[in-house]
Parts: sequence; structure tokens; C-alpha cells
Amino acid sequence: LINPTVQQIADEGGWQDCERCRRSFASVFMADITLFQTVVAGDSWGYIAVPVIEKNPATAIIFIGALMTLVFGVLNLIVAVIVDVFAESRDKDVFTRANELEEEEKEQKAALGQIFKRIDADGDNKLSYDELVQGAYKEAGFQRWLRVMDIDSRDLEQLFSIVDEKKNGEILASEFIEAMYRMRTADPRTT
Repeated sequence: LINPTVQQIADEGGWQDCERCRRSFASVFMADITLFQTVVAGDSWGYIAVPVIEKNPATAIIFIGALMTLVFGVLNLIVAVIVDVFAESRDKDVFTRANELEEEEKEQKAALGQIFKRIDADGDNKLSYDELVQGAYKEAGFQRWLRVMDIDSRDLEQLFSIVDEKKNGEILASEFIEAMYRMRTADPRTT
């Protein structure tokens, strides 16, 4: 596709001062060298490629396609290296990650404290099993936590017995908050 155009340009007197131009696409090897010189090195764009494209515009697909492939390949490589460097530096920043986890823990425990207050029907800062069950049906925030931990109404009794460490039939706010937070963060599906 390109060599006949190159030969036609050479026969018409183009490239009189370039002995290589006539044979630049004469074989696959010569075409490889010319494309490498033109696309990768950026050399001779105006000398070989432009006259060929002007003579036969269909050849632009080959030259521009090769150039765009190279440009996007190099650009992709550069972006991958930059992203990798930033990801690696973020992973190494243990201090920042620890602070983020502490902040997240404070926020989640504060949310659990608010849920506890809304579930605690009699306001005695303790939950009975009945209050826990009623809260699971009435409190939307508590329902979301239970859903995320894959706990349904049949599992509430087991949840209550796990959280009631003293086995006195009551859950203190601190027991509720700590147990719910630990259960959520220990489950890999919820983190």
C-alpha cells in the first residue's frame, strides 16, 4: 500500500537528495526501520510520511495509527507508574491510615450511641431483650446495621445473649456499642 506510492513519488523526482527514501518501504524490514524512525524517534515526519500521505491519503491510517498507538501506550505506561507510586505511598502511610481508622471508629460508635438512645424506651441506659426486639422493628438506623451484618429477627436472641456479657438480662450502652462495632468490623462483608 505504501511502497507503490513511495516509488511513484521517487519516479516523479521527489527525494532527489535522499538515497534511502526510494527503498524506505521496499521490504518489511525497511518498512519497520522507517516506521521506527518516523513514529518512535519522530524523525523524518515531514520528509517521508507527509509526502506519502499527501499523494495517497489512505496511508494516513497507517502512519497516524502507528503514532497514536505509541502515544497512548506511553501515556498509559506513565499513568500506571504514577498511580502505582501514589498507591504505594498511601499504603506505606500507616500513621494516616491509623488516624483514618480511629476517626471512622469514633463516628461509627457515636452513631451506635444515638441508635442505643433511640432504642432505650425507658431511658435507663440499659436495653432489655424486648427493647432490642422493638428497636429492631422500629429504628431504621438499627435495621440498617442489622441488615449489613446479615442479622434478622430470628438472630436477635442470639445477638442479645452474645452482647449481654454479664448474663443479667440487660445490655449496657457500652456493651451494645462495643459489641455492635466489633461485630460489624470483624465481618469482611461489611468493611
